[in-house]
Amino acid sequence: MRRLAALVVSLAACPGGQVVDESTQGPGGEASSETASPTGDPTSGPGDTGVEPPPGSVRFAVIGDFGLDLPSTRDVAAMVRGWAPDFVATVGDNNYFTGSAETIDVNIGKHYHEFIAPYHGSYGPGAAENRFFPCPGNHDWDGGSLTPYLDYFTLPGNERYYRVRRGPVELFLLDSDPREPEGVAPGTTQGLWLEAALADSEASFKVVLMHHPPRSSGYHRDAAWMQWPFAAWGADLVLGGHDHDYERIVADGVPQLVVGNSGAALRPFTLETLGSQRGHADAYGALRITADETRMVIDEVAPGGLLIDRLQLFAGAPSEWSPVVAAGASWRYRERDAGPGWSALEFADADWAEGAAPLGYGVGGEGTTLPGGAAPVRPMTTYLRHRFTVADGQVAPGEPLRLRLAVDDGAVVYLNGVEVYRINLPEGPIGPGTRAARSVGEWFAPRMSETLIDGAALVVGENLLAVELHQHYAFSSDLRLELELAAGVP
Repeated sequence: MRRLAALVVSLAACPGGQVVDESTQGPGGEASSETASPTGDPTSGPGDTGVEPPPGSVRFAVIGDFGLDLPSTRDVAAMVRGWAPDFVATVGDNNYFTGSAETIDVNIGKHYHEFIAPYHGSYGPGAAENRFFPCPGNHDWDGGSLTPYLDYFTLPGNERYYRVRRGPVELFLLDSDPREPEGVAPGTTQGLWLEAALADSEASFKVVLMHHPPRSSGYHRDAAWMQWPFAAWGADLVLGGHDHDYERIVADGVPQLVVGNSGAALRPFTLETLGSQRGHADAYGALRITADETRMVIDEVAPGGLLIDRLQLFAGAPSEWSPVVAAGASWRYRERDAGPGWSALEFADADWAEGAAPLGYGVGGEGTTLPGGAAPVRPMTTYLRHRFTVADGQVAPGEPLRLRLAVDDGAVVYLNGVEVYRINLPEGPIGPGTRAARSVGEWFAPRMSETLIDGAALVVGENLLAVELHQHYAFSSDLRLELELAAGVP
């Protein structure tokens, strides 16, 4: 089986299940004077807006726990439509609260009718062919049967669990509710179907979707009955909902995402699950997934163009890795005012301060405590640079690299002046006053999570990693960067 690597970003749970936007507030709720500004730096990465998928790729959205006609649902749906996805998939709870035929059109069709075919609702003409692929959730079953759901949609197979192939991606959509008549265990009819379907799939990326997540730190916790051997069966990515938050977990080497934040009221995390890397419970959003035959980019995006998280998977990625930048490496750093061209290899940084990672303050275990932590108003952006050398034959040319990092709050990573990764920041141009999208919770601030990144910018000889680290607001009590970069063993 191919090996794929993963990353996750996380943010703090918000008490009471309501969205709190601290981006314009200080600790007492007062307005902050910090404002976002374009950088003007030619090394800033264009093309991070998600508007134009690369030629030959497929783009789709994944939403979960969205089935109420609320402002949050409408905001997420408007964002999804703006991506012009090839199709939309769901991880359940499409129709609150009891899956009723009387509520299904206002809860689903009002927001996503242009993807549904045949569509017989009241909100528009529908699609020429079906581009909406849901999983049933517990609320879809709660009326006593799944009949309204089955009557409303026209889906493949038995319509409760089925498979959909689109270009390099194949989706395997399950019914994880215990009321599923063909069972919710690996040895049941449904489980045996999934095992066989994954085995005969020729897609570059195999994605399994369900409502009840196998692992979750949220209100409902782990759905132990869905802890199937997904890795052994060949799945590359597992998506669930049910808990009203976003979380990244890695279990048995497979990234498992909880995407239950697309409309229904958010809930805080309760107890950390095994394998949790990063997560947030304070922002509504959806997944935007873009894939070609070699790479899949999974973005968790909040309305307003906030890139909360990015995970990248590469087909046929190396199975063994050798660090080229160690987690405890020494970095040069400057708070505020880095200067134009600061992420380029040739930029002169001899007058910058230097210290060992982890760098930051307020998290614990810092190798270098940055001076800004002692100020009442912290620098919104800190700039860091690390030079390293790659020997001839040390790496396979053009292969992806594995990036492991702990970041609080948001960051952009450059390799030899090229943006290779962005997390927890707005999409598009950013500047010294740009805030991170959300704050990072205490569970996740010191946690190393991982992703694969494009290695095309790496060269034999001297290289430079540059990171700009952004706070969520200027009175934040903590900041963190720890990073490891590894290349596949040739």
